[in-house]
Amino acid sequence: MESGSAGPSSPEPIVIDEEPEKPPSILAPRKGVDLVLEANDDWKIQEIGFDGVEKYLKPETFTDQVGKLARRVEWMKLVGSSTPYENAKVDQTEELDDEGVPSRKGEIGGTNVELVTPEAGPWSSVAKYLHESLSQLNVLLDDLSVMKNTDYMKALTVLDPITIAEPTPEHIHTMRGTQWIWKRRALQEAVQVLDIAQKQRQQALRNLGLSVDYIAHLQRTKFFEELKEMREIWRVRKTGDYVYGDLSYRIFGWKYDTPHLFDISRRSLSSKFETSDLSIIEVSVPKDLARRSMLVVKIVKDDIESGDLFRDPKSNDYAYSYKEVDAEKVKALHWKDSLKWAQNTLLLRDTFNTLCTDAIQLRNRLSIIRDNVLLIRLFDDYLLRFELQWFPFEAGQIHEEGDIYLNRVLREMIIGLQCTKFVRPQFFCSMPITHLPESLDLRGCGGFDARQIADRAVTPRSILDRMLDIASHRALVNMMTEVAELLCGSSVDPTIQYKWLHCGRDYSKMMFQVVSKDYDLYLSGMPSFSSHRMHHTFFASVSSDDITIETKDGMLIKCDRDSARVLYACQYCVCIYQVSMFTMVCRNQWITPFQTMYSNVYALDDKGNPAPNILLCNQAATRSILFKFHVGRDPEILVRRFVVNDKTAKPEEHPWKKLSYRKLYGATFCRKVDALLSFLRDC
Repeated sequence: MESGSAGPSSPEPIVIDEEPEKPPSILAPRKGVDLVLEANDDWKIQEIGFDGVEKYLKPETFTDQVGKLARRVEWMKLVGSSTPYENAKVDQTEELDDEGVPSRKGEIGGTNVELVTPEAGPWSSVAKYLHESLSQLNVLLDDLSVMKNTDYMKALTVLDPITIAEPTPEHIHTMRGTQWIWKRRALQEAVQVLDIAQKQRQQALRNLGLSVDYIAHLQRTKFFEELKEMREIWRVRKTGDYVYGDLSYRIFGWKYDTPHLFDISRRSLSSKFETSDLSIIEVSVPKDLARRSMLVVKIVKDDIESGDLFRDPKSNDYAYSYKEVDAEKVKALHWKDSLKWAQNTLLLRDTFNTLCTDAIQLRNRLSIIRDNVLLIRLFDDYLLRFELQWFPFEAGQIHEEGDIYLNRVLREMIIGLQCTKFVRPQFFCSMPITHLPESLDLRGCGGFDARQIADRAVTPRSILDRMLDIASHRALVNMMTEVAELLCGSSVDPTIQYKWLHCGRDYSKMMFQVVSKDYDLYLSGMPSFSSHRMHHTFFASVSSDDITIETKDGMLIKCDRDSARVLYACQYCVCIYQVSMFTMVCRNQWITPFQTMYSNVYALDDKGNPAPNILLCNQAATRSILFKFHVGRDPEILVRRFVVNDKTAKPEEHPWKKLSYRKLYGATFCRKVDALLSFLRDC
């Protein structure tokens, strides 16, 4: 609007100066659409296993895709629901039932429709009959070939039945008789063929065939079968026409040493060898190994009662020598037994020589070797005895002597030593990375001198050293078992039971449980004792060096190898249990309320032997009772009047009176204590 107009002025639009457009910066974000490009035929993941392995689904091929699309086509709409199959002659006017099945008009006067095979020309029926005839001829040829190759099968001729349109009665009777005659003749011929086959089979079992070639064939076949069985166990080699085997037992090392070879040959048998258990393979073992052996390990005591520790040279036992062996008797044995016995003799002979060599090299043990007997000091007056026994090389059971456990452990150690490969294979190992000088770095071998390295090195121990430790532990275990049986048998009250918690070759542990008969159950039912365990336990640890008794409080009692000290320590633990039971009985407010003045399980008697004691006082403060529990003896009971002031009282005015423990009323310790405290409660 112009400025000179008379009307009211309208507001004029405010014009804002726009800044000139800036050129787009290179670092400014570009606006657009994010695109992700992926492969069109990427395999889909079926599952991912726990080890991170992905399993994919194979993509569909062109055939699978076409089949999937074909299944989506509705063919019934394209062809029509009333269109019949091509090979069926169906009447177009035939009605269908509710389920789409043609109704049977034949039942109401119509004709039934059947499916027929389409014809392939005018000669189709001829081809069909010709094919069936050729199939029958093939079956007949197969039957003839089987009968030709079988001795006891023969083709027979049987009269075919004669068919007449109108047979007379006489003709029917004649035809039946003729058929019976032919059937009977056919059965007789079949019986003759089966009898011939049975006779030939029985003759083959008796004579192993009908010819010498057949017998040789069977022997050759059996020889190679047994040779194959032998190769599964033993090393067998053939050099030229000479077949031999190896008796050595070492897995690693030299094989086929000359002294350890045995010869293999085929035995010449009669025609009746199948009925006997004799093997067709004949082996001849070395003469120095033609004897049965046994290595006996035994722990003996070096005293007069042990008898002769060495073999009597005048005795005929174990006096068998390989020079007395008969080579023919050795060959008559089965190769499985003879080879096993010969290798066992070789193994035990080498083991005994190794034990003798190790015993000579020991510095801290005395050993004696004489007449295939090795005696070596075990500990104290016990000796470990190794004896190599020889027996005739013949079948029979050998009675096992010595300690069966030590015999089996030695056998296991021998086999384990032969199965161990001591040469360690080369491999790369990581070394520590450090910046310290060699004098300050103690993580490597340079941080120790030669003596320290030798002390820390793990050196293999010989069989004899390990057998000495095992035998020592075995002897101490037997000692501990005898002590436990003696302790449980001699103590009727309280009842003591034991069981092995751990049994090893060089360490075992036994647990003892002490229970008061018919009294712990009674006390456990009381409210004040329901939270206490009424049985007492202590343990015995047996190693290769000594026996240690561990009390319930964790105190260790070293008993070394002395059975008397072990028994004394176990009886001391029983005394501690009696003190604990005595304390529980006297604290019962319903039966015998007494006050415990003091109790000391580490107290000693006048001779310095352990004697735990306990001092009680009744509620009226009139009587004091002192119980002293001596190890291995009955408790000592002393009673006197209660002393109010020990400083002013005179000893002669309050003497201790000793009571007889055996004369107290009650069958068990707890019942005797209960009866005594009940009597002195109000005195």
